[in-house]
Order: sequence, then structure tokens, then C-alpha cells
Amino acid sequence: MRERIEKKLHIEILMNLPTFAVMILDTGNRIIDDLERRFGGLALPQILRWIAGFQAFTWALSLFSPDLLAWIVYDREAIFMGQVWRLFSWVLLPAAQNPLFVLITVLFMFFINDSLESHWSSFRLNVYVLSSIFCLALIGLIPALAGAGLMMNGIFYSAAFFAFATLFPNQIIHLFLIIPIKAKWLGWAGAALLGASIISSPAPLLIGLLVAAGLLPYLLAFIPGIISGAKQRSENAVRRHRFEQATQSESTFFHECEKCGANDQSSPELEFRVNDEGHEICERCRSEK
Repeated sequence: MRERIEKKLHIEILMNLPTFAVMILDTGNRIIDDLERRFGGLALPQILRWIAGFQAFTWALSLFSPDLLAWIVYDREAIFMGQVWRLFSWVLLPAAQNPLFVLITVLFMFFINDSLESHWSSFRLNVYVLSSIFCLALIGLIPALAGAGLMMNGIFYSAAFFAFATLFPNQIIHLFLIIPIKAKWLGWAGAALLGASIISSPAPLLIGLLVAAGLLPYLLAFIPGIISGAKQRSENAVRRHRFEQATQSESTFFHECEKCGANDQSSPELEFRVNDEGHEICERCRSEK
């Protein structure tokens, strides 16, 4: 009895999932809109440009002082010893050491920033970026995740790019400045790489927790909309099917019996003839005379 009740509850939850998603999306948008009206002036314009610019600056300084990077990388033990700047300074680590890759990364971050900010606003982009940083910094304090600081940077880049790929899925990106590919396929490739890194790690549950924490803002921002969109597409398909059925049922016919109303569509097996009075009669009504 209990199992049947639980199964029924699970089915009801799944059936109402699109409705819950719409409620979450609407509530989240109202909260963000209210916060933007109150604190929108505090947002930092072009926040990803600033981060990318400081990454390039950090890379340049590291050429003269290689120890600099060791002072800004995420280090749980050092944070608890008082070096609290490491909670956020890890975002400024350069994405690569090769000058060409550093330049490509900076330009790409500029491009992502401008695209996201044009679709959202400076405030919404600030909320998304800062919440991603906060979630990663918070989950990194777990003792078992010590040493995962460098992976946090990759997850942060993924969160930014996944947002771009979701909002602009058909945007063409030239991989390595040569190969044209749509953003959505690069997004799927990035998700596959993250999944592979989780599976191949010595502690997949912990790394999965780290990835989930870093992508939590993305999930909250986009998953309800994706579910709502899937529901809308399903409803549109049902309406289209009903319309096609109604169109077929209302299509014209060539022959109709004057007496019983049968026609060549409702009764295709019947033959119709015109009587002396000029009326069309089916063979069934003619035989009844």
C-alpha cells in the first residue's frame, strides 16, 4: 500500500514538474527584478572583461615573479590561516601560460561578456558570475576537496560558456581561430569533458559535488526555462495534431446522399447515383425503395 502511494506521488510530481519549473522561473525573475531595482547601480559593468583583463595582467606579472601565482591560487589551508583573499583571487589565475592561448582566452571572455550582458543586464550577469564564484569558493572549503583549486577555474569557465551556449546555441565560433562550429556543440563537448573528469577521478562523488556546486547558478537560471520550453513544445505538438485531424475531418467530399446524409468519405464502400429528381442517392437508400 505504501509503495503504491509513493509511486502515485512520484507520478504526480513528474506530471507537475513543468508547472513547478514555470513557478520557479517566474519567482526567480521577480526576485532578480526586485533586486535590480534596489541595487542595480552597484553592478560592475563588463565583469567578465575585468576578470579576463586581470588574468592577462596576472600572467604578465608572473613572467617576472613566478611565485605570484602561488599566492593567489585557491588553498584551503592557507585560507584558514588568514589568507582570505584566496577565496576569490583564484579567479584571476591565467587560463594558460602560452601567450597565444592567453590572448585567445581573453578575447573569448570579452566576446562572452558582451553577448551575455546584451541579453541580460550588467546586474544579472554580476549575479550569475559572483554566485558561481561564491558556490565554488564555499564548496572548496570541504577538507576532502583540498587540492582541487585548479579545477575550480575550469568549472568557472564552463559555467560562463554554458550560459552563452544556451542563450546563443547557433552562434558560430571558430575553434582555434580556424574550425567553425556552433556554440551548442561546444557546450555539449564541454559537458562531456566535465562528465569524463568526474568519472575518471579517484573520488567521483566529491568531484561531482564540486562540479554541481559550480554549475548551480546555471541550473537555477536555465533548467526551469528548458523544462517550461519542453512543455510548450509538447502542447504545440498536441494542438498541431488536433488541428490536422480537424482539417482532415472537415475536408470536402464529392458525393452525399440526399436521404441519409452518407458521403464518399464517411462511407467509401457505397456507390452514389443521381435519381430522376436530380438528387444524389446512395445504393443503400435506393435498395430500400
